[in-house]
Amino acid sequence: MRITFLSHFTLCLAIAAGAFFAVVNGAPQTIWANDQSMMTSVIAVLFVGSASYLGWLAWLADSSTLPADGGSVSADFGHLAERLSVMIGFVGTAVGLSLQAKALAGGSASFGALATSLFTTACGGVSAALLAIMTYSLEVGIRRAKRCMQKRLDDPESYGFGE
Repeated sequence: MRITFLSHFTLCLAIAAGAFFAVVNGAPQTIWANDQSMMTSVIAVLFVGSASYLGWLAWLADSSTLPADGGSVSADFGHLAERLSVMIGFVGTAVGLSLQAKALAGGSASFGALATSLFTTACGGVSAALLAIMTYSLEVGIRRAKRCMQKRLDDPESYGFGE
């Protein structure tokens, strides 16, 4: 049974349900219309790609052919993607604040560019939090697979030699 993958899939279903309700209430549309830096789009692509890759790793972690040392399945990419989400959010914040400073220096009283900095920070943080949960789930699954594989290796009866 692929418990690690099912856990990842359940997380993805919950995220998809949250995204559905966000779309119904117009949240992504508002973010898209107000993000002048387009960093939220970069964060979204990073999130979807990372979630897909972590799902593939979760599938591999439950494989019955996984070596006792864990093989090549590692959650390191999840940690990298989590940090990159926050960093990209900070880049969007810097761009948004620069646009706001430029608007204020030009004599405009509009705070539209400030939305860019707020939205990119929020999207980077949410993406990082969700990727952290997925990465943690993968790490737990890798540890569980190692324990199960080690238990099988330590138990000669599981190979039929004890009879």
